[in-house]
Amino acid sequence: MSDAVAAFGDAYAEAGAERIHFLEGGQGAPLLLVHGAFSSGQEFVSTGFGAQLAKRFRILAPDSLAHGASSAPADPSRYGARARASQLAAVLDAARVERAHVVGYSMGAWMASALAAFHPQRLASLAIGGWDVVRGMYTPAAAWGLEEITGAMLIDMARNENPELAAWVLPEHERALAWAIEGMNDLEGLAEGVSVLRAPVALWCGREDLYYDAVVSFAAANNLPVLDLPGDHISMLRQHGVEAAERVARFIDTSAR
Repeated sequence: MSDAVAAFGDAYAEAGAERIHFLEGGQGAPLLLVHGAFSSGQEFVSTGFGAQLAKRFRILAPDSLAHGASSAPADPSRYGARARASQLAAVLDAARVERAHVVGYSMGAWMASALAAFHPQRLASLAIGGWDVVRGMYTPAAAWGLEEITGAMLIDMARNENPELAAWVLPEHERALAWAIEGMNDLEGLAEGVSVLRAPVALWCGREDLYYDAVVSFAAANNLPVLDLPGDHISMLRQHGVEAAERVARFIDTSAR
C-alpha cells in the first residue's frame, strides 16, 4: 500500500435510510472515485489506478451499497439509479464539497452517469470507464447470447472465472449484492444526462473490453474524447491502471483550464 493510500481516513454519509462509508485522503481538487462491482473504496484506491490519482487529488472513495462498510438494505428499490446518485451526492455533502471531478469504472461508471443525470450541478468533470452509457449490461449480455444479466448470474460468473473477486461474498451477502448488480439495468435518462452535461466528459476503456465498441460509438455520436487503453475489462485496471490514471488525470487537468 502506498503512503498516500495508507493516509486515507474513514468517513460516513447519511443518504435517507442508508449509511455510506467512504475513504478520504490526498490533496488537491476533489475527485469522487467510484468503484465497480465486487470491489470497495479501499480496494479501488489501493490499485495502481487509485494510488496514482491519490498523488494528485483529494480523493473521496465511497463503498457502493452492499459493498464494503456501506449499508446493504433488504429492499431492491434502494438500488436504482436515482437512489445511487443521491448516495453519491450525500458523500459530497458529508465531505463539504459542492462540485467534484467524478471518475467511475464499470458499476461505478453507471453510478457516475446517474449523478450526471440527476445532480449535474455537482460535477466539475466526468470520466466514465468500462461502461456502455446507453445499453449498460445489455451489451455484454448480447455478446454472450443472453437476454439480460442477473445479479446471481454475475456472482456465479465471478466465482468461476475470477474467484478472487467474489472471495468476500458470503451467503448472507448474496441477495443484496445481486440487487446492487441488477440495479445497473436501470438506465432511463442516464445517456441523455451524460450527453447534455455542461461539465467536460471523457470515456475511457480497454480496447479488448466488450464495452469498447459501444464506448467509441457513444463518444463519436456526442463528440466526446475516448481515452483508448490496452487490456480487457479486468486487465485494463490490473495491468494498466497507472497508465489509465495518468490519462484520466490529464483529462481532468485539461477540463479545469
